[in-house]
Amino acid sequence: MALQRGGEKVFPSELMITRKTKTGLIFPVFLSEENSDYIQSVFNVFNNNINNKKENIEKDLKELEMKSSNTKIIKALSLVFFRNSVFEPAVEVNAEFLREDVFRAARIPPIDFEDKETILKPVEEKYGLSVNEIIDGLYSDKDSELLLKTIYSKDFNEIARIYNLGQVETILLKCLEMTIINSSDWNYILRSIKRLGLLYKTTTKNNKLESIRVTGPTAMFEKTERYGNRFAFLIEKLYTLNEWNIEADIKIKDKYEGTTKTYKLKLSDNISYYLPEKHYNDEIKYDFIKKSEPLVINNNVYFPDYIMNINSKKIYINISNIKYIKDDEILSKELKKSVNWETVYIISEKDKKPKDYIYFINDIDFISLKKIMEDRYNGENKLKKELDDSSIGAIKIELEKLYPDTDKMINYIESQGLVPERLLPALGYRLKWRGIDLLIEKK
Repeated sequence: MALQRGGEKVFPSELMITRKTKTGLIFPVFLSEENSDYIQSVFNVFNNNINNKKENIEKDLKELEMKSSNTKIIKALSLVFFRNSVFEPAVEVNAEFLREDVFRAARIPPIDFEDKETILKPVEEKYGLSVNEIIDGLYSDKDSELLLKTIYSKDFNEIARIYNLGQVETILLKCLEMTIINSSDWNYILRSIKRLGLLYKTTTKNNKLESIRVTGPTAMFEKTERYGNRFAFLIEKLYTLNEWNIEADIKIKDKYEGTTKTYKLKLSDNISYYLPEKHYNDEIKYDFIKKSEPLVINNNVYFPDYIMNINSKKIYINISNIKYIKDDEILSKELKKSVNWETVYIISEKDKKPKDYIYFINDIDFISLKKIMEDRYNGENKLKKELDDSSIGAIKIELEKLYPDTDKMINYIESQGLVPERLLPALGYRLKWRGIDLLIEKK
């Protein structure tokens, strides 16, 4: 059974319906209860085609479009139904193998049905199918041949809301940059921005966050809408909040004049009524970690995502994207002078694994992260069982003087009767091999 999702929630840009003003504003045009006749007409087409082929539905929808006063709405709603209805092949069979066997058996086209039965006899026996089932199964892997089995049957108001969200996301495909003016949960949004690999610049006043300007990685070099799909994902996070407010620059091309103009899109939580009902869930069920507030150091504001408590130590956890490893290293080096700062990367299964960095695939495993932090920050506790505080302090001072001379650091540790491989990680150093050379780096 295949659910035909279509891959994306957004619509093709030619189905975008907007209202533009002379002052340069742009607004999405939403469906409401008053427009339910559009949804009803598309639903009727699908309902009349249960167990029919997809190509038959598409043919009936074409006729509906010609009768409609707004073909874009019909086409967009049709996509919503196609993506969420259930389609199945007429026959569950490997169509590619079946075609190969049929064409091999029927080198000479049959003249009548009896000839067809004779020719297809070996194929019938091999697949356990009748002649009619073989015919139906020949191209059952073709999209247009799929049969409608279950119609998308949500409430019409909910379908309208899904359509409306699709329209907002489609407009944001043309987004150059976005400014978030208000949010009831800044850290949740900042975490979403970083996971999407977008850049941000904050505006603060009296150590209070006022707004966030969000751009794509190449924004400093060019104004481009190539990151529009990420802005579309971001609005899915934003609109679930109780309070939010954005302004976005939208680049629209006039197909008649051949010119391009940038419009301003202004949206806030007052449109949430027209979008699918969805409430974000950012609760953490573990007592050793909590969401962090903005961190102010030397009049600079930083935005760690979480605070983890390990052995009475406060560790700030920064969630990031592997595209920004170099920037993160600079930031981490600076912040570690003042606080315990750790960066964690969220990667996809296709991403290259970042060696020597903490990362998780798709989402954070907080239990595993706790174990990593315990190993990293409880090292000195293990040493205290073998050395007193003054000895540990003296060793740390001496190693700091010798760093980054690996040979001298190793010789000093061994001269104290200690094992470098045990001592260095416990004191915040990392041992790394480069070819046959051993290097010591600060974590």
